[in-house]
Amino acid sequence: MAAPLTDHHTARSLLATLLRQETGVDCDALIADLFSADPAATRVVVSGWNTIDGMLVHQPEMQCAASTRALVVAAHERALRDLLLAAPRGEVILFLMVGEWTLPTLNELFDGRTVAPRQPLMYQDIHLFAGVRRGSGVLPNIDDDTLFRGPPTARAALPPASVGRTLSSAKDPIVARLRDLGNAAGRRARGQFLADGLLLASRALDDLPVEDMFYTAGLLRDPEGAALLQRAAEQGVATYRISDGLMGLITPARPIPVIVTAIWGQVRDVAAYRSGKQAVILVAEQISNPENLGMTLRTADAAGAEAVVVAGGADPLHRECVRAARGAVGRIPIYACNDLPSWIVAMHRRGIHVVGASGNVERELYDVDLPIPLAIVVGNETEGLTEATLAACSSLVRIPMAPGQDSLNVGVAAGVLLYDVVRRSGRWRRTAQPRTGHYSSSHRG
Repeated sequence: MAAPLTDHHTARSLLATLLRQETGVDCDALIADLFSADPAATRVVVSGWNTIDGMLVHQPEMQCAASTRALVVAAHERALRDLLLAAPRGEVILFLMVGEWTLPTLNELFDGRTVAPRQPLMYQDIHLFAGVRRGSGVLPNIDDDTLFRGPPTARAALPPASVGRTLSSAKDPIVARLRDLGNAAGRRARGQFLADGLLLASRALDDLPVEDMFYTAGLLRDPEGAALLQRAAEQGVATYRISDGLMGLITPARPIPVIVTAIWGQVRDVAAYRSGKQAVILVAEQISNPENLGMTLRTADAAGAEAVVVAGGADPLHRECVRAARGAVGRIPIYACNDLPSWIVAMHRRGIHVVGASGNVERELYDVDLPIPLAIVVGNETEGLTEATLAACSSLVRIPMAPGQDSLNVGVAAGVLLYDVVRRSGRWRRTAQPRTGHYSSSHRG
């Protein structure tokens, strides 16, 4: 969802609008300072699907003890994650973040800390954070005085990643960590999850915060294996060679995968969720099959949902869910909700319409309004939504079906509902700016 924008005149105009929307004031001084550096060294990345929901502007640091300075402004959590996942790897980045709500996501994706603002970096509603993208280094131990005094930190100052080291013992602390990630408690405690196989490893290297990768001799027999390891080395991602026996201890997947990737990621409590003004949220209640939940997450990602709220059921970081989601886990924001009816009531108070999908109601999807901001609730594969959730929803809809069938796979049902919202809203064909050829949104197959 993130893509480069090379026209700096357009970027300044869009940035002024985004900053005004998020802070309520004009930020002319901040924009002027940001674009006063060498234009050739300034990079701009935007997030959104045929709209601009956020912007990342980064450039080499010239004063402080960091290698890169970056401003991030986003309208919602999904745009924020898109932008942070597009930030450079292996660099000490001094972030200028718009809004305190952005800091928990920074702490999830970056090893770092907040910094008390001081001149020359004091702007209204701007929070400072110094960090290194997880999996590509560790933030140097540096105090604020040294940080602001400089000199700039070179990328080469970060320690190199381990490449091709062989792990042979199940007692190795690194192997023990991976075995912990095989259960939900370990994943929560460590803030990481596992992805099996070559496809997910490649997709993780595209944009996710990869900690390290573990491969068997079988990867080297695959024509794409050597290229994948080379990409990992270029990005500073540690890689370890292990035996088939150790791989069998790390993952129960059969046949044994040739590569497993450890990725940073968390499922946060829904109390931390900050919705955008045009939010479309998918809510999954008690989906017990991790593959079905993964298909649902993949669908939500493809349809541009702003977030997914999971109420009970399977762990979204379960390996089968991660596999079925095909790269969506770690990229789309996922929140856990322990009391869905109460959360729905809270959404009503915030002006968000909540539609529940049920096969036992009269009103069909095409006869019901779907106003944005909107949350769509889909339920358990066999029992559907609970009575308390049905009672809390603003409205209930049934997906029409030809005689002979009375239900759909939950991932398919989520797709029907979400894409009808996409069609009605016109967001799939709405242009965010004049077509100058400098910006295009990416599409994942």
